[in-house]
Amino acid sequence: MAHPPTPPSKAIGGSRDGALGSTNSGSLSTSDPEVLHGDDVSPLEVYNFDVTKYKDGSFKLVTAVDPLVYLSGRFLRHDEHAARKTKVNSVQFDWPHCGFSIRVKHTRSVGIRLKGEGNYFNVFVDGVFKCILRASLKASCCDVATFGDDAFDSDDEHTVTVSKRTEPQMRGAVSTFKVCTFYGFVVEKAAVVLPFDPGFRHRIEFIGDSDTCGFGNEGVTSSSKGIFGMKGRMENVYNGYACITARMFHAESHILAWSGKGVKSNLGDWGPNMSSMWKKTIASREFAWDLDSWQPHAVVINLGTQDLFPPASSEAEIVEAYTALLEDVRHHRPEAHIFCVVCDENCMSGEDDDVNRSRISLQLQEITKVAMSRVKKMDLRMHYAFIKIPGGLAPSDFANMKHYAVSGHVKFAQALAKEIAFRTEWDVTDDPVTIPYPQPKHQILVPSDKQCSIS
Repeated sequence: MAHPPTPPSKAIGGSRDGALGSTNSGSLSTSDPEVLHGDDVSPLEVYNFDVTKYKDGSFKLVTAVDPLVYLSGRFLRHDEHAARKTKVNSVQFDWPHCGFSIRVKHTRSVGIRLKGEGNYFNVFVDGVFKCILRASLKASCCDVATFGDDAFDSDDEHTVTVSKRTEPQMRGAVSTFKVCTFYGFVVEKAAVVLPFDPGFRHRIEFIGDSDTCGFGNEGVTSSSKGIFGMKGRMENVYNGYACITARMFHAESHILAWSGKGVKSNLGDWGPNMSSMWKKTIASREFAWDLDSWQPHAVVINLGTQDLFPPASSEAEIVEAYTALLEDVRHHRPEAHIFCVVCDENCMSGEDDDVNRSRISLQLQEITKVAMSRVKKMDLRMHYAFIKIPGGLAPSDFANMKHYAVSGHVKFAQALAKEIAFRTEWDVTDDPVTIPYPQPKHQILVPSDKQCSIS
């Protein structure tokens, strides 16, 4: 069953040894009743939205904090006691692949109320990919599923899942993204909302950079310097190696990744590095995540490439930072298998020159091995994962800015899944599956003042 409402300042999520798929995967509450004042309390379920005036008035709002709404990923949870009335009964998020799901019957449509300028989402109805949704700057409603008139009286159950395609932000690219806020699902008053159980068998946490985000994987092939060809809709973490790998094990995945971020230093030297960011609820905000609320069975770390680009750190500095990261991850993930990923030169991304690819691969191999040797000792659950794809990657396996195309991500996922299966003795239950791409622009939902819906 879903979790009951969470007390203030407590995180919710599956326990370390708890059954999988039975609870929301995680959210952090920021409610504080003592800071509320009478004029701050919203008379509405969520800010600036009166569901009684929505369409013909025959709808209800299932708020984002309702225990029957399934949240997967890291969310900052604001309940009815939120300090700001604009956040009442909503959740905020910005990590890639954060998603929300509902299982429902007796409704002819399912809508959502959402904001998050620049971000793109995948919409799945009854487990099948439906369309892409582009979030707007201001909170707006959008129908994401319609079932026909018969659905009102039918006992047929339907599921709707909306998951974030994009990363926290693309600095320097054409697209920049805002932190997203989800307010809830809109269904007909007669609708019956049921517990949503995804039935996951495992939990995998991924910590990485642009490769883990799926940066540009649905774009056209371009040089590593071709930044102006990148658009937000060309990034789809669902079609990236991390999500593909997780699905091969029927595992829930938390993706903690941001393009350009390193272990010690970042590409262009901007903002915090992933060694500190991986512990945040929202990547771009200073809210610490309750790391005990969702304990993964495996952690995959794919970092270090960005540290070797200008302004590059020294190898000694990177080793020191990588060692500290591994110690930190092991401290907070005491039972998890930890996989330290390094790519062979023939499957490196983000670099046009063969010589540079070889140099970077060799440097990362040495850095990773040394860092692991300082931490591992008798740790039999820490693994060196050297990714080598037979025959290497073809030119068609690369897309925008020489990052992996979807086909490249599939090959990467297959190699990684083989390594994970060998070390953990997990069964690979599914073939690598992706959703169709690229999607034509007319199949992208764009909220506006008019009713936004797709048949």
